[in-house]
Amino acid sequence: MKKLLILLLAALTALPAAAQRNTQEEIAADIERTGGVHFLYPMDQPAPTAAPKGYAPFYVSHLGRHGSRYALGGTVYEDLLKVWNRAAEKGLLTPDGEQFYKEYQELYPVLRRREGILTGKGQAQHRYIASCIFKNYPQVFKGKTHAEAVSTESHRVIVSMFSFLTELDNLDKDFTFNADYGHPYQDYLLPDVIDSSAERDGAAEVKFARFRDNVLDLDAILGRWFTRTRGLVENKYKFCFDMHTVLSTLDNLDVSVPEHLYQLFTPQERYSLWRVNNFRDYQILGLSPDTENLRPKAMKALYEDFVSKADEDIAGGRVQLRLRFAHDSTLMPFMSLLGINGMNERVENPFEVENYWRNYDVPMACNLQLVFFKSKKNPEILFQILLNGRETTLPLEMAAPGSFYRWEDFKTLLVSD
Repeated sequence: MKKLLILLLAALTALPAAAQRNTQEEIAADIERTGGVHFLYPMDQPAPTAAPKGYAPFYVSHLGRHGSRYALGGTVYEDLLKVWNRAAEKGLLTPDGEQFYKEYQELYPVLRRREGILTGKGQAQHRYIASCIFKNYPQVFKGKTHAEAVSTESHRVIVSMFSFLTELDNLDKDFTFNADYGHPYQDYLLPDVIDSSAERDGAAEVKFARFRDNVLDLDAILGRWFTRTRGLVENKYKFCFDMHTVLSTLDNLDVSVPEHLYQLFTPQERYSLWRVNNFRDYQILGLSPDTENLRPKAMKALYEDFVSKADEDIAGGRVQLRLRFAHDSTLMPFMSLLGINGMNERVENPFEVENYWRNYDVPMACNLQLVFFKSKKNPEILFQILLNGRETTLPLEMAAPGSFYRWEDFKTLLVSD
C-alpha cells in the first residue's frame, strides 16, 4: 500500500502544471486576467526554493517582455472616439453609452497618440524584476559582474531594457554592461515570420469564427451602449475587441481611471472575450493543430541562442547575466516550443484550449529566467527556471524540487524536432 501511494504521488507530480490549474477559478480570483497579455505584472514574487546542498548560483540567462504600455493598434484610441462621436451626434447612445462617452472624452487627452508607448509602471516593473534577481541570487553579483543585453528595435523594449540595467547599476557598484538593439537580433528575438500574413488557413479561420460566434453575443454587448449599430459599427467583433483592449490596458496607465470604465463589460462578457482572444493567440502563437505553427518553429533560433550563449559564457567566465528583451509574440511561441507549463499541448477542441494555454501567463513585463547553479563537488550544472519570478515546469525530468533541471538535459530538449 505504501509503495502504491508513493507511485501515485510520483505520477501526480509528473503531471504538467497546466493540468493542475483551474482557469475559471484563476479568473474569478482576479478578473483582470481576462486582459490576457495586458495583465499587470505580479509584483509579489515569492522567494525561490533553495538550491540542492552544495550548489550556488553563478549565471542568469533571461528573456523578458517590455513592461506596461498603452494599447496597440495604430490610432485605436482615436478610431474608437470617432465612432462614439458619431453615435452622440446621431442620438444613438443609451444611458450607459452616454456615461462611458463622457468619461472617455475626459480620459482621451491622456491617451491621444500614445498607442504602444511604455508607461511609468512599465519601467518600474523592470526595476522590480532586476532587484528581485539581485536580492534572490546575491552570489551572481559577488565581485565584478558583467551583463550582455540586447533588445528589438521597439522603443518600449529599449526603455524596458535600460530600466532593468539601470536598477542593477544602482544596486551593484561593480556592475558593468553592454547593451544593443535592432536588426542584428531580430532573427531570434522577433523573426520575420512574426509578421507573416499566413497565420491561419481557411479551415482554421472558419473554426475560429464558429467558436467566436458561439461564445460571444456581440449584439447584447453593443445594445447596452447604442440604440442602433447599423451604419455606425462596421465590424462588431473588432469594435468590441478594441473596446476590450482599451479596458484591459487601463491598469497599465499612470493616472487614476473612473471606476465605471471597469464596468463597461460584465464579468461574464470579459471572460468570454478573453476566451476568444486566448484561442486566437493559441492558433497563431501556440502549437495549434489548426496551423503550420510557423511562429513557435521560428523560435528554435532563440532556443539555440540560449544554449550557445550559456555554454560560451560559462566557459569564458566573463559574463554573469545574458539579458534579452522582446515582446509577447516572442515569449508565447517560445514557451510553447519549450513546453513550459504544458503550453506545448495540441488541443483540437477550442472550448478546451483555456485549460492548457493561457495568454495571461505572459503579462506585461513577463520574463523567463534560467538561473544556473554549480557545485565544487559535482560537475553537473543545474538551472532553476522561473516564469515571472515563480517556479515553472519543463517537459524534462526534474533534478530537484524547486524547478531545478540539468543543463545537459535542456540542451537535448529540441534535438528530435
